[in-house]
Amino acid sequence: MVIALLLLFIPFTITAQDNVTKLPVALSIPAKANISLAGSDLKLTLVAKDNEQKQVLTPNSSGTLWINYSSVVETNSTNSIFVSLFSNSLPAEISIKLTIGEDAGLGTGQTGLPTNPITLTTFPQPIITNIGSCYTGKGEGKGHKLTYSWVLAPNYDPDLLQLEALQIEADVIYTIVKN
Repeated sequence: MVIALLLLFIPFTITAQDNVTKLPVALSIPAKANISLAGSDLKLTLVAKDNEQKQVLTPNSSGTLWINYSSVVETNSTNSIFVSLFSNSLPAEISIKLTIGEDAGLGTGQTGLPTNPITLTTFPQPIITNIGSCYTGKGEGKGHKLTYSWVLAPNYDPDLLQLEALQIEADVIYTIVKN
């Protein structure tokens, strides 16, 4: 009884137990990239890999298309898009010039930087570099506008080589790769 009375006169504080536990969670999204092409006069054949698109050009093709892409990269890493002719089946007097436009700005993230115009060859050449984690949107008017033109050698004879009459096709491969 004396102990109970003593306890009544000793000040003490009752505290509730803290039921909050902190656990750090790290979310990791694996690096992934993919590209697609869009245009009104577009003949495509699919290539086995996700990161490639194959386009078929003819002298009667409209001359423009849009390249769209999405990209997730690791820290301090970027992607680039390369282009090449599948095989050089063009007559020696003909080449194809490709001009790459700026990103249309309808996506989000670190979209890539276009290179200067190039002449297509069987050797892969970069056309868009410094691609970070981003999405350009999908379809015409989104991503980068690609304009290609058929160029005839300055010394060709139009009587012997009429571009519109030729039944030629050029297979163009677009590939997105990690730098």
